[in-house]
Amino acid sequence: MSEARTVVMGHTGGDISRAQLISYQIRGLVAYTVRESLHRWTLITYLIGITFFLVLLSTAVNLDIVEGTLASARLFGQDLEIGGQEIPVDGLVRLFQVGIITILYTIGVFLALFLTCNHIPAMVREGWGGLLIAQPVSRLTLLLGRGCGSVTVISIGVTYLVVGSWTVLRIKTGLGSTGFLFAGLIILLVYSICYSATILAGIITRNGPVSGMAGLMAWIAGHVIYPFHAYTEWQALAFSPGWRRQVGTAFAEGLYWTFPKSQGMWQVAVAAAQNEPVSFLPILYSIPFAVLCMFLACWWFARSDY
Repeated sequence: MSEARTVVMGHTGGDISRAQLISYQIRGLVAYTVRESLHRWTLITYLIGITFFLVLLSTAVNLDIVEGTLASARLFGQDLEIGGQEIPVDGLVRLFQVGIITILYTIGVFLALFLTCNHIPAMVREGWGGLLIAQPVSRLTLLLGRGCGSVTVISIGVTYLVVGSWTVLRIKTGLGSTGFLFAGLIILLVYSICYSATILAGIITRNGPVSGMAGLMAWIAGHVIYPFHAYTEWQALAFSPGWRRQVGTAFAEGLYWTFPKSQGMWQVAVAAAQNEPVSFLPILYSIPFAVLCMFLACWWFARSDY
């Protein structure tokens, strides 16, 4: 609890500016959140699962590389037929990288949202929230510090998985692109943006599962709405020409520009894993959603009684 005391009492060593004090308090809240995750075995279980995946990746797949091409391959000790074809190793590595990023994006983001969904509700639950707010630290600092702590917990696991996978691929094939590492950062950004919805729901409902579902729905909504933006043929099929088509199109476009661009960020991550050029626009267009959620969460937190 030493970090928590540092958070609520502030920094006492000499005269410091308000910005420095807020920085100390946020760092203390981040450290406290990480230690809480360790104490509750959340982070430990998270890292054990990633370790199991890395061990499986390093032992289950054995590749024989001859002059830059795949000569033979074994999966779980069984020979795989490659039909006498010459398979470039760099293409195989890109395939592995895309597969790992796919797992991290689909399963990893889902688990990350639910692993951290209770951090904000736990902070504002009856009794504990009042104790924190009574201390010399602003509510904005409390919320930002707790949110940054959750992102830090997940970033530890994402970094371990991506860097570990990259290292395994380098050892087995001698290849591994920096784009794969960048793809891991994009996945972390996807989680962080969707987690802002979790924070907002956690502040309003003080319910962990409900807040986790809010983040998950924001993530899913970006995929569901994307086809209505990318493929305009649906407008002619759904509506006859006239005001109904205009209203339906405006409504679909409004939803698309409101929610995170999950599909677009997923495509960016895949392109990065394949070491191809990427566009940052889906990420930039998703940031306003996170800013809006955090603004509403701070406003609600500021007006709530504990």
